[in-house]
Amino acid sequence: MGNTEKTISFRADADTIDALDSLAAAQDRPRSYLINEAITNYIEMHAYQDALVRKGLEEMRKGRVVSHDEVVERLKSTGRARR
Repeated sequence: MGNTEKTISFRADADTIDALDSLAAAQDRPRSYLINEAITNYIEMHAYQDALVRKGLEEMRKGRVVSHDEVVERLKSTGRARR
């Protein structure tokens, strides 16, 4: 299977495009490379966050939860609670 590319277009304000072009020039990369990197990073980050939420919901359904008061007490015992 080959990597198939498709073209998309979107609108962005001029300042954002200027900043993107400046970064692209500084890195000697085309604008499309940076856009693809940004999109890939965004997808990976949100997929990771989604997986964590789903895992947390599954743990909650199994009854594996800790009350807020217990979390506060645990933080206090380690000296990391807010004052």
